[in-house]
Amino acid sequence: MKSYILAIAGVILLSAVVTMIAPSGKMGKFLKGATKLVILVVMISPVISLVKSGKPDFSAPSAVGLDTGYLKACSARLERADEEEIAAYLAEEFSVGCEVQVSRSDSAPFPREKITVILDGEGINGEDGHKHIVTCIKEAVEARYGVQTEVS
Repeated sequence: MKSYILAIAGVILLSAVVTMIAPSGKMGKFLKGATKLVILVVMISPVISLVKSGKPDFSAPSAVGLDTGYLKACSARLERADEEEIAAYLAEEFSVGCEVQVSRSDSAPFPREKITVILDGEGINGEDGHKHIVTCIKEAVEARYGVQTEVS
């Protein structure tokens, strides 16, 4: 239906332009008549197709699907950027080496779902010190990024 209305509007616009620039003699009359004929053909084309097929076709165009591959690629790209950012933040703030894994949803706006931090263990002395730093990192990352965080 939309394309039909756009076709009519386009032909009417073309007709208006032809009417304005056409000469006033016989050629101008011929061009104006030809544009009126084109408008008529465009306007009755649905009726012609209805007569040929015997039934109206009011079916909606095929549904447009999501481009899941593109959405997953966007999500993965944001995950990698987050992982680098969080690792740099933890190295600066807590002076620890770590591996960070971020999972994001595959649907826009790609919210973070979970952050996992795996500490290298270098520079952490004793079991109590390790437990304390794990708790501090967990609280800091959750406060900064607002997502459930797992630290090990």
